[in-house]
Amino acid sequence: MAATSLSIKIAPEMEDYIRARSTDMRIATTCEGPLIFSVKTSPPKPTDHVISVGGRMVYISAVQAPYIKTIDASMLPRCALEKRTRN
Repeated sequence: MAATSLSIKIAPEMEDYIRARSTDMRIATTCEGPLIFSVKTSPPKPTDHVISVGGRMVYISAVQAPYIKTIDASMLPRCALEKRTRN
């Protein structure tokens, strides 16, 4: 896994979300489209692209990388969204 020069924007609220996590993150392919998970849930693969966000590594599935323009809240799993709306 090497750092790559992807031109992917990161929404400010997602930068805060990623920085607040206790682990690195990975954008994985799911039946709902690209979703962001802790690497504890979705471990990185050797083919992933890697970007750094506030000291955290974000691994991006090689399948998803060509299609992602912006990392935004639409990539949060529903369970994360439910927790955010309850607080």
